[in-house]
Amino acid sequence: MPKPIIPGIKLIRHNAGGVNLPDDPSLPFKLEGLFRPPEFMVMAFIGLCGGREEFVVRGMTKEALDEFVETNNFRTHPRLISLTVTGTDGFVERFPPLPLT
Repeated sequence: MPKPIIPGIKLIRHNAGGVNLPDDPSLPFKLEGLFRPPEFMVMAFIGLCGGREEFVVRGMTKEALDEFVETNNFRTHPRLISLTVTGTDGFVERFPPLPLT
């Protein structure tokens, strides 16, 4: 699913794409995406990849990760469960946001 074509980012993990590289903390921002399996192939997907599609992308800036999200239309993706960006000084952003309690 995700293709890192944005300068300054690196795909670290993608369970459906067979990517599983060592984490790279030299890139201070991390994007984690979770997606439901495609409906037309739920059983096959679960057998091959587990119950959900997951990816981790590292970036030099939050803006580079935002560009990656926008380029791939992840915020409006029909299978989206969540996107989480973490960064320096305890920075965390979640989409969709967690409900207020």
